[in-house]
Amino acid sequence: MSQLLQKLSITAAGKREKLLNVIKNPVTRYLPVDSRKIGLSYSAEKSVNLFDYVAGTSDDVSLVFIVGAMAHGMIDKENTDDFISICNYPLSAACCLNRICSALEQKWKIR
Repeated sequence: MSQLLQKLSITAAGKREKLLNVIKNPVTRYLPVDSRKIGLSYSAEKSVNLFDYVAGTSDDVSLVFIVGAMAHGMIDKENTDDFISICNYPLSAACCLNRICSALEQKWKIR
């Protein structure tokens, strides 16, 4: 992780192939056209059941979840189409990603 922050990219060992690269803002230019950007925060006013929320979205829309991975600060609401809370308590980013993956697996019937 420190290599990514210092050199802005990570390359494969023994090769010149880039594995990770820091991108410049705004990140929205890298997202699919007509994608729905959803910010997650326990302090959001709109509280939803994530399984129902994901199931209620159209299959034609690409969902982009914005999960905060910082101890302090907030997600910029200007870059989101919807700002939701999936729990009344703060969750780690790993727990949020687990819930997102589970909801998508259920929607797409992946077993």
